[in-house]
Amino acid sequence: MVIQSISKYLGSGSFSGIRIFCLGLIACICAGCQTPAPIRTSQKSPTAPVIPTVTESVSQKYPQEWNDWEAGPHSVAYDLGKGPNTYCARCHSPQNWDSNAQIDPVPNCVSCKFEFEASPRIAVGNPLIGESEWKGIGCEVCHRVENAVTNPAISWFNQQTGYSETITSSSQLCEKCHMDTQTLRYKIELGVDAHNDFTCTDCHQSHSTFASCSSETCHSDVTFSEELNPDHPGHTTFHQSVNCTACHDASGLDVGPMEGTEIWTTFRTTEVLGRAQTVPYTSHNLTTEIECKRCHFLDNPWGIPDSVSE
Repeated sequence: MVIQSISKYLGSGSFSGIRIFCLGLIACICAGCQTPAPIRTSQKSPTAPVIPTVTESVSQKYPQEWNDWEAGPHSVAYDLGKGPNTYCARCHSPQNWDSNAQIDPVPNCVSCKFEFEASPRIAVGNPLIGESEWKGIGCEVCHRVENAVTNPAISWFNQQTGYSETITSSSQLCEKCHMDTQTLRYKIELGVDAHNDFTCTDCHQSHSTFASCSSETCHSDVTFSEELNPDHPGHTTFHQSVNCTACHDASGLDVGPMEGTEIWTTFRTTEVLGRAQTVPYTSHNLTTEIECKRCHFLDNPWGIPDSVSE
């Protein structure tokens, strides 16, 4: 058929007809040799792979670590009051974090629930993540998970890439969340005196985050006596309810008793989403020197002696 068509055009002497026919024939042949282009169903970028959550196998293989983690603050379950949204998820549930999430204007800065309201407020830039989708801070956030096996070495799950990053120290890992941003102030200051060369897990248990100044490996020699000991000023039975950091804080934080208790500690004022609040805080900027007049001053609001010798 093709040869007959060409002969027809050649016999007619129509040069333009031959040219048009040949160009069309070449186009058809070329089209037949190409792979069909894929059909685009979405303009969105491919979603980063989600690292599988490992629970039962870890609790069986590492029962002590699992129990410590469950007892600590990183295992806190889904809580509407703490903002289970794509902005707060950066630290509270890294696998749910959306790096494009933005703080909205008040009153719906982020999606969360107030105790005095029946339903949560939903922010446009921070959609509420359902409880069934909430990942929390599981093993896979701080450990690399491969083929459902958790690597004991620490790492950091980067939601933006979908992979775990190599971490060189526990402090580097903790600082992925305990940091300052434009709206939040969570950075831990160690100061330049005591502990300035420590890593976080030198004091904190790695899974429960529990820390004690008088632990077996640290200040276990500290004792409290009935009378003032010249070698350890303030270590009297009167001060047994005073946290070590309340006396040894070097950052000038406020000191006082926690509401409803007899325990004294340091307080820090922070600004969260433009609102300042003062809450109990364990100072990490410490010194061996203490200033008794910090609490024992004349006409103090707690009615304690204005001299530790009294």
